[in-house]
Formats: sequence, C-alpha cells, structure tokens
Amino acid sequence: MPLPLARARRGFSPQPPARPSSCRLQLEQDVQELQKALREETALHSVLEGALERAAVTLADMAYLPTNAQELLSNTCILETAVTKLEEEMVSLHFQLIQERNERRLVEYRLKQLPPPACSCHSGKLEPEQDTTRGKCNQGEKVYPRAVLHEQAMKLQRQISVKSLVNPNQLSEDIVRCMRNIFISLSDSCRDSSRNSSMENQQSVPSPSGNYSISAFWSLSEPSSISSWVQSPQVDLNYNNNLLASETVFDPYKAREKLSWADIGSYGAAAEVSWMSVGKKQLEYAAESLRKFRLFIEQLAEINPVHLNDDARLAFWINLYNALLMHAYLAYGVPRSDMKLFSLMQKAAYTIGGHSFSAAFIEYIILKMKPPSHRPQMALLLALQKMKVPEEQKKFCIEAPEPLLTFALSCGMYSSPAVKIYTADNVREELQDAQRDFIRAAVGVSRKGKLLVPKMLHCFARGFVDDNSFPIWISHFLPQQQATFVDHCVSQRRQSLLGTRTFGIIPFDSRFRYLFLPDTGSLN
Repeated sequence: MPLPLARARRGFSPQPPARPSSCRLQLEQDVQELQKALREETALHSVLEGALERAAVTLADMAYLPTNAQELLSNTCILETAVTKLEEEMVSLHFQLIQERNERRLVEYRLKQLPPPACSCHSGKLEPEQDTTRGKCNQGEKVYPRAVLHEQAMKLQRQISVKSLVNPNQLSEDIVRCMRNIFISLSDSCRDSSRNSSMENQQSVPSPSGNYSISAFWSLSEPSSISSWVQSPQVDLNYNNNLLASETVFDPYKAREKLSWADIGSYGAAAEVSWMSVGKKQLEYAAESLRKFRLFIEQLAEINPVHLNDDARLAFWINLYNALLMHAYLAYGVPRSDMKLFSLMQKAAYTIGGHSFSAAFIEYIILKMKPPSHRPQMALLLALQKMKVPEEQKKFCIEAPEPLLTFALSCGMYSSPAVKIYTADNVREELQDAQRDFIRAAVGVSRKGKLLVPKMLHCFARGFVDDNSFPIWISHFLPQQQATFVDHCVSQRRQSLLGTRTFGIIPFDSRFRYLFLPDTGSLN
C-alpha cells in the first residue's frame, strides 16, 4: 500500500508533494543503481559466455560469479585440463604403436631376406645309428637360427638408429605434397557438390561422427574496392595504369580499400582452399592421396633427422610443421580462437626418431620462432605456457633462429603465407623467394595512394626498419615498375600530408584459408 494512503487512513494529514529537485535526485540515484546492476549483469553474462566458449577467465572475472558457479567453473577447468592431457597421451600412444608396428614389419622383412643357416647335420645321409642324435641336432638347429635372428635384429635396430632407411627430406616433401592434394581434392569435391545445393546446405557444423565441414572462422566479405576506384579515381591513372588489376584478377590477400596488382608473381597461380567438406562421399575424391599419406606417416616413425645438416634439418621441420597442422585440422576440425588453436598445436604430434613432437614444440622450440607480435593473444598464451625442453630433444633443434620462417610456416589463416615444398639443397634461397613472393602478393596501394601492408609484415620488419624507411624497404622486393609507382604515391602523400605515416596496416585476418603454390615435383 503506498505510504501517503496508509497515513491518510491512520488519521495523518497528507504531506505536501515533494519538490521537483528532490524527485529528480531520487530518479538519478535509481538510474545509477540500475546502471550498476546492468553492468554487473553484463559482466556476469560475458564471463559465463566466455566460460562456455572455453575462453580465458581471469580472477577478476571470477568475482562476478556466485560461489557455487565459481566452484563449478573451477572443477570444469580441472576436468578440461585432465581431458586435454589424456588426449595428448592417447595421440602419443597411437603414434608409438604405429612406430613399433613399423619396426616389427621392417625386422620381419629383413629376416625373410636372410639366407638359410648351414648345419653339419644336413650334410650327407644319416645312418641308422645316428638317429639317436637327431633330436639333439634339431635342437641345435633351432638354437642357432634363434641366435642368428637375434643378432640380425639387433644389428638392424642399430642401423635404424644410426642411419635412416628413408630419406627424411624426401619423405617430408612427399607428406606435404600429399596433404596438399588431399585438401585440394576435398575442396574440389565440395565445389562440385555445392553446384546443386543451396548456400544454407553448404554451411554444415562439425559433429563427433567425423562428418563435418571445415569453413572460415567467421564470415567476412570485403566490398569491391576496384569498382568504386574506377568510378572515382584518386590516384594518378595516367602515371602507369597497367600495374593495377581488374576485378576479375585473383587477389589472394584482398582487403578493404586495397587495389590489386596486375602481376603478383607466383601467388597468381596459387590454389586456394577456404572451405572443405569431410564426409564419406568427399573422402572418396581423396582416397588415393589418403592411402599414400598413411604409408608416409608410418615411414615417418622410422626416420631419425638428428644426423641431418642444418639446412636439411630446417627444410625437414618446415615441411613437417605445415603438414602436421593440416593433418590436425582434418582430424579435429578448425579451432575458433587462438586459445583453441594453441591447444590443438599442443595436441597434434608426430613421432619421429623415438620422440613425440607437437606442432607448438616444432614451431617455438625446434625452429626457435619468437612469439607472434601480430597475434597478441597467441603471444600471451606462449608467455603463460612455458614449454619444457628435454635434454635429448635439444639435438633436433636448428642451430640459430631464421627470421624468414615467418613467410614459410602457415597456420591455415587468411593472412598466412602460402604453403610450398622446401628442399634441403636450396632451403635458404627458397626462404628468400618466399619473402619476396609474399610481399608481392600481400602489399598494395589504396585509392588515396597510401601503401597498404599486412600487419604480419610490418611486425616482422619493425625490428630492423623504421617507419620512415619502411616503404623504401618494401620497394626492394617489388618489380621495378611497381616500386616506382609506390615511390611516386608515397612522395605525393608526403607533400600533401606532412607528418602523417605514408602507409597503412592491414589487420591480421584469422579466417580459415590455405594457399598452395604450384609444385613441379611428384609423389614417388
């Protein structure tokens, strides 16, 4: 019952109405309290949503949760950690099983090639009186072949550990080549099947049954900058109009406001895979490549790359890293955040030389890569997760860090460099080519004549090139006409816009996508 009415019934005279200022003050206080409650509810919703998505939850976030929810979330994190460790152990045991099975098959094969052992008991015809020693002779035969078999088996194992029966670099090349063919086959089959289906049917969701689709991290379509630029040009077309591409030319790193070059080098012939369907029908397209891939992975357990020289070791691990991540995407699906990607990189592993190597271990320990500054969340995860390096695995590492690996290692994202085959004899030259090819394909100019560069490239060069000299450094990797055009645009902007930066940064795009450069090699 309202207070004034209650007082009236008890005989009190009604109070005069409150002044407008006091009512306004009360309303403001009520609004502030409601806003505070709304902020708390929003924060709670955000924390719960992050927990459901398995995102990072800080101690400050936990304060918004009720006590029972905090306890439940803590127990869930413990269970998820235990499950992750069990999954890693399961993968490691699986690859160890493959390795042991391959070694057994190899020993059995070699033993079949051994000549039958000679025995004096078989020379000549046995006389009747010698029949009493037949059992002893047969027993001696059995003991002798066993000794021979044991000796040969031990010798074979020593040979396997000292010198691999399979060329590690050739095997790593074949594995990447085979996985590339699988991705392209699954992508082609998806395109073929989508011709008679609607766009809604193309968007399928991963399922535990293994029949799932690999698609982009999120939908993001860039508007065509070419058409609007043609309608209203803001750069000097007459300067050299044959350098810029039309709308129909493939631009592997298309971005908003970026004008494409007519000539982007080797990336112009790259095969693009941005969506795949992994089901029974689709796998039939890749059946032959999958069969070869299984054989290659079985052989991988037999090799020992510790005796490779540094260039051969560098090429070997580049190829294995790229193949392992592609294999992980096929096996587990595409992660939806850097946190889940990092978890996948720790889970996916190959057994090589008697040791299990995860993708994260290969990238940050074997290849000595620095945390990616263009992906701050991944860098933070690496800072929090310190990887232990067993003493016996240090011998697999390359001698010194190689910065150009930035343009060779692909994590399957839109802004990642293309995948190609790296060879032991020419890996240093191939890395330099990878840097040049990426810059030619990823760098462009805007409609206003500003140089546009990917964030990954800017972070790479920031350690040895300042922003004032950055456009000049970029021009060194471009063909002469493109470099001259860039210099022309940069000088015009410096004259008209004093004190402003002459280039713009294209953000890192995390959508799923692989680019495969053409390869002249073939599977053995």
